[in-house]
Amino acid sequence: MGGYGTVGALLLAGWTFLEPSVAWVYVAAAVAFEIWLLGRMAALGRHPAAVGEPPYHFSEDEARLVGRYRLFFTEAVKARQLASVLAAIGLTALLLVPWLAYKHAFVEAGLIGLNVLAVAYLTRRLIPMADTSSAWEKIRAGNSVSPQAARQATP
Repeated sequence: MGGYGTVGALLLAGWTFLEPSVAWVYVAAAVAFEIWLLGRMAALGRHPAAVGEPPYHFSEDEARLVGRYRLFFTEAVKARQLASVLAAIGLTALLLVPWLAYKHAFVEAGLIGLNVLAVAYLTRRLIPMADTSSAWEKIRAGNSVSPQAARQATP
């Protein structure tokens, strides 16, 4: 979805740039995507991962990090693609807001400008800014262990 979603956001922004009356379609598409993304993140939950349990043996900080960014750690490729769509929405807003204001479409410009706050919030909840290397190392190591070996290692 990421590549198509990003291209879709860019095409809608370009169309809005050419025809300001299409701004409502842009706003509706952006809000629909953001609501869908919020639902997807809420469905995964934000509870911390298990601390010290096999196969990952997360520390308390790592468990909180994995819980907070559950979508990023469970579906990393999809999370990066979704972040690309959010980036496209945010960056196109930087161009559309002044252009729509110049074209006297103040309500549409204001809504797109306010939508940047939603993009920022979702980006912060989707992609961690902290160092995630130790958590990823434990996840890779835990995933490479066969289920049989994991059962034998558990006391």
